[in-house]
Amino acid sequence: MIKNIFISTALVCIILQFLGCGKTCVQVSYYFNMTEKFYPEYDSIKIGDSLWVISEHSVVFKDANTDNNINYSGSKLGLNLRALNFTDSAIVASGNFGAFHSFNTVIINGTAVGNDNLPDENKGVNFEERNDSFLLRLAFIPKGKGIYGISLSDGAAVRRNHGCELASFEVINSNQNNHLYYYQNLYPNQEISDYERTHVYWFKVY
Repeated sequence: MIKNIFISTALVCIILQFLGCGKTCVQVSYYFNMTEKFYPEYDSIKIGDSLWVISEHSVVFKDANTDNNINYSGSKLGLNLRALNFTDSAIVASGNFGAFHSFNTVIINGTAVGNDNLPDENKGVNFEERNDSFLLRLAFIPKGKGIYGISLSDGAAVRRNHGCELASFEVINSNQNNHLYYYQNLYPNQEISDYERTHVYWFKVY
């Protein structure tokens, strides 16, 4: 269930909103992997504290399909941030569980590129290219109490200097503990999916 909640609109919104290059992009078979990390790695933070997330990778990616190194310098990399409120099952069941209104977001490295049709659930961002790396670094500063799940969706990349090639990449959470017990407490009888284990960071605000 949560996988569909977190990624149902992400890639479509990325392509439509900000990865165009002025012409029709060519879908290629490249598939890249990146990591992201939230810090400090506390299961609970106070209103007004900062929860940081960083994702960084060399401009040279290893294609998971061929093991070839692909240089994507000078390209656009983007994804959607998802922020949802999991304080109780009634909120989730209502469908009105977008949580961006509960946070101030401050982008240090990267660029906000607008929202899709669910602006309280999704925020589009582009990576910043610097020093031969792609970098995204931003802070979530909570304004309200609750239990939240934040995910960096799998994204897309456009290599504009090679015929506007459109590739995809997966962003895996690298925290030692992403506090899955918050989800387990809410849904004790539901099996935790691989996506929840590897993509979603859970925390409480008090």
